[in-house]
Amino acid sequence: MPLLDSDIQRIMGLGHAYDDFIIEVKGWLQLRNRDGLCVFHNGNECRIYDARPEGCRNYPLLYDEDTGVVLDHDCPHWEEVELDKRDRESVVALVVRLRKEKKDR
Repeated sequence: MPLLDSDIQRIMGLGHAYDDFIIEVKGWLQLRNRDGLCVFHNGNECRIYDARPEGCRNYPLLYDEDTGVVLDHDCPHWEEVELDKRDRESVVALVVRLRKEKKDR
């Protein structure tokens, strides 16, 4: 999951060290995974749910370069989500912010 600077600060504010949860992939700062799960997922739930990154808040909505905003069919609840204009705008705005922060780094 890509991270905004504000996501990083919020999570670090909980006492988590930068290197414990962040990995850089092709210039993108992302949540680190361990055994196929986010480092903050204990197998049942997110341990930082109230402070989770913006991308997690939008999930199961994802941004695909070719098709735009899509639902992640790997999510067991994707069929329960109705994709509306506000959701699409939120995801696109997040992508714009992520790109700007990456460029400014």
